[in-house]
Amino acid sequence: MKFASKCGLIIALLSMSASTVWGADAARITQLASKVHTDLNQLVKVRKVQLPVAVREQKAFLLTQPEVQEVQELKGSNLMVRFKDGKQLLMLLGEDRLGSAEQMVPMQVQPKVLKPVEQQLKPITKIDRPIFRLSPCAPKSNKALIFDCLEDDYNVVSPKIWQQVKSDLESLGYSVTTKLNNSANLANAALIDDGEYGVVVLRGHGGDLGGDFGFLVRPWFTSYPPASGYTGTIPASAYNHAAGATQFGYVITGSFSSAYWINKAFPSTMFFLESCHGADPGALPGMPTWTINHGASVWLGWNESVSFHCGDNGTDLFFQKMKEQKTVTEALDAVYATGCRPPELVAHPTTKGACQLAVWKADPNEAAVTNARDFKLLRLVSGLGRLYATISFYSAPAFDEFFFYVDTTGNAAAEVLVRCHGNNVEVYTQTQPGLYGNKVYSGTASISGNDYSFDIPWNTSLGLATTAKIWLYDMSGKDRLPDSGSVTLLK
Repeated sequence: MKFASKCGLIIALLSMSASTVWGADAARITQLASKVHTDLNQLVKVRKVQLPVAVREQKAFLLTQPEVQEVQELKGSNLMVRFKDGKQLLMLLGEDRLGSAEQMVPMQVQPKVLKPVEQQLKPITKIDRPIFRLSPCAPKSNKALIFDCLEDDYNVVSPKIWQQVKSDLESLGYSVTTKLNNSANLANAALIDDGEYGVVVLRGHGGDLGGDFGFLVRPWFTSYPPASGYTGTIPASAYNHAAGATQFGYVITGSFSSAYWINKAFPSTMFFLESCHGADPGALPGMPTWTINHGASVWLGWNESVSFHCGDNGTDLFFQKMKEQKTVTEALDAVYATGCRPPELVAHPTTKGACQLAVWKADPNEAAVTNARDFKLLRLVSGLGRLYATISFYSAPAFDEFFFYVDTTGNAAAEVLVRCHGNNVEVYTQTQPGLYGNKVYSGTASISGNDYSFDIPWNTSLGLATTAKIWLYDMSGKDRLPDSGSVTLLK
């Protein structure tokens, strides 16, 4: 009887043991993550162990823990840890390269090296205009967003990169909204499509999730965070260089973008990711592709892990070229030529190398001018051998004629006059100062809502000029855009 009782007790204990699910509460996960990040930094920074070796050591350690069910090593030396009670944690370990001393080398312009064919971005060079009426690839909104999750972390350039990008965009007439640090959070990330931004710059930690891209947003937590309440998020840990400690946040994924970026289609938005794996081939099928399919024109980012040094300087140089009205291909080539690679800054889709940023100029609502004749916004873009213009009014436009002046010599006087009518435009060149008697082109114009649009052939209208200084004037309403000076568009 005693033997039978003991035997039954042992069997019961074994059954209980077999059915036990090891709980991983927030405190325990926090402890494990902190140990992994601390030990990894010690191995790599102090003992000079190669990062992949150090990550494998941490993976082996985690697999010995009773709470851990599975550890998956992702591209970029990141670990996805799944616990036996269903919790999970993405450990962003590959960002050890960010800010590391080995990466702090000067950016020097090197002779351009031809890239493999599949890496080259080829702008469209031939357009059959009788069949296709195409316009250059450029954002259709003058609003821009800078979403910098790491403004208070490591910074390389001075002024900080968000300030330099903001300045470059403003010089092109963009109205820039900034979300920095804890403002670069889940709630604001979910509203990105509602902002109708023409440019979105995201700066922060990112990872290739295998078929998807993950981007770590704020706020930071000092311990494993509670459920986010948002679809498509993963709890994640990363080392905060400024705080010198492991911190936690939420990674947004393709499921997040497809759940929340659905209210408004992106207006040919240009997305730029200063993050690791922002345009990694393995990450493209997720958030990047969904965003492109939802209206964005081009998604730009690095295809592997990137250091703060190469990231900040590469971002700075890219937007300098955008400020100079260069194409995506020209800007990418400039970053490539610095030699701060790998990784490579690339575009998705690769066919969007001809994309560029339009030039904008806003004009205030003037009480003395009726809204139907009051200029609000001028959008200019050149490409495909033509000059494209959209003029927005404060209400649906109603006019007989207004003037679109072009200075092609830089002497502050117009050599070209475009007479804008309700449904057509006529281009005249100057026959003598102030007189425009030589008609060189007639074309159509269109009105949609408050917008009036037209395009004219550059060479036929402006000759050999490579720079056009433009302003608008309405003889009847006495409105001018800008109130003085001009807006510069390059060929």
